[in-house]
Amino acid sequence: MPARQTAKKTEAPEEKAAPVADTEDQAPERDAEAAGPTEMERAYVDALQREREGYVRYDRKDRLKDVDAELRRLGAPLERAVTHPPETA
Repeated sequence: MPARQTAKKTEAPEEKAAPVADTEDQAPERDAEAAGPTEMERAYVDALQREREGYVRYDRKDRLKDVDAELRRLGAPLERAVTHPPETA
């Protein structure tokens, strides 16, 4: 009877992570309170406020409370100054 040969397990070579250089040119972590909101955060708040205006206009109180909660969480004012178009006769 022929001898049984077992296949060797081949393992993938271990990949070593590149060392992270601890240099000063790396961006420091952003201090959210000191730096103010980012452009994306301002755009998000602006979109929520527009959405809120629509819910107020069409009396959608069920959806208004969710938008108000999100604006409060972000620390944004619930209402914003809105200029209305002039009325025409």
